[in-house]
Amino acid sequence: MVSTAQADRNTQAHGRAPEYGATPQTETATEARAGVTGHNVRYVLYFGLGGVVLAFALIYAAFFA
Repeated sequence: MVSTAQADRNTQAHGRAPEYGATPQTETATEARAGVTGHNVRYVLYFGLGGVVLAFALIYAAFFA
């Protein structure tokens, strides 16, 4: 008779990802990055961060100053 712990261990071993380095690398560095490097992404970050800082400054001035 197989215990439930043994049965769970067997299903987990078959469902996990292959070990690191088990499959050869077939992507270039640009393909592996899988992210956008252009399209003015940095400006969205800068204006968003600046907007949050400005919002917190206004909230601080309204409630604590």
